[in-house]
Amino acid sequence: MKVIKRDGSLQEFTIDKIIKSIRAASDDIGEPLNESDLHNIAKDIEGEIKGLGKEEVSFEIIRRMIADTLNREGFKDVAKAYVEY
Repeated sequence: MKVIKRDGSLQEFTIDKIIKSIRAASDDIGEPLNESDLHNIAKDIEGEIKGLGKEEVSFEIIRRMIADTLNREGFKDVAKAYVEY
């Protein structure tokens, strides 16, 4: 699966980038998530993305999914930091 980046270029989807971006947002606000939470959240998001059944997904859709999942899982401050990151 490919991700359509902001500049229109395509990049291969990797779960590691989701984990890295969530980790950075949580660290920035001084509320680091443990590895288990990071991986569980990332796996949920990966499942949602694959559930779309598309070959290409825009960065904006993935970003919204990440923020929604963080909010749903009770990490509202991290979600806010992620969106602003």
